[in-house]
Amino acid sequence: MKEISGYEILDSGNHSKLEKIGPYTLIRASPLSDYPPSKQALWENWDAKYIKNDRGSGSWSYKTKIPESFTLSYAGIKFLTKLTPFGHVGFFPEQVTNWDRVRRIGELTKDLEILNLFAYSGGSTLACLQSGMKVCHLDASKGMVDWARENAKLNQLDDKPVRWIVEDVLKFIGREIKRKKKYQGFILDPPSFGRGSKGEVWKIEEHLGALLDMLMELCDSKPKFVILTCHSQGYSSLALERMLYSRIKIKGTYESSELFLNESSGGKYPAGSCCFFLSK
Repeated sequence: MKEISGYEILDSGNHSKLEKIGPYTLIRASPLSDYPPSKQALWENWDAKYIKNDRGSGSWSYKTKIPESFTLSYAGIKFLTKLTPFGHVGFFPEQVTNWDRVRRIGELTKDLEILNLFAYSGGSTLACLQSGMKVCHLDASKGMVDWARENAKLNQLDDKPVRWIVEDVLKFIGREIKRKKKYQGFILDPPSFGRGSKGEVWKIEEHLGALLDMLMELCDSKPKFVILTCHSQGYSSLALERMLYSRIKIKGTYESSELFLNESSGGKYPAGSCCFFLSK
């Protein structure tokens, strides 16, 4: 499989973003980029463009032949990368700050057991495993869990202590509580809407608070750390902080911030909200 390195976001605007993954320049949808591009000339030379349809998916238009899949080396992690029918490519570069946070925690504290929810292709799971942590990786999509397992193999981490779970998040956490299981850290990036492995419905406005309450039962409300990120309208970094602060019963620091990427054109690309809690 072809291996390439490097990622950067070049520009954004007109509900799109212009990215460079290795040698390939992509245009993908970005609904919140409701502003003009900073450098229109950059947008003339692209290799693949994702075009959405009215059915929730879309298709790619190609100027350059791009492999069906390839390995991307980025931020100390190798990712199996694909241009999917939903416009995803297999990693979220705005999470790189959180991967670094995990690595720093791992340098200072050993034998932590971490629960990574809505874990997608496993960037945070891999950073945890690199840091010597034990991980439970959960996603409702079997395809995404299989993708994350492939990423673990690419990084020679498939022999590390990790549980791969395909399950509805609330059902799984309920069983863990009954088993009196304990975790020391939590990473979660909940969607606005989703479905569990058996069709269970997730709505962030109805279920996020209840999920956080359940997670506190898994750590006696005293986690070593929590990384909570969100891309849903109305869930600002301060809102996320308040949701954690009201539940955590141990002293620590809260870092609330926007997720963003620095564009090579000079702007900042907004990519969600984040609250990071670290106990003292």
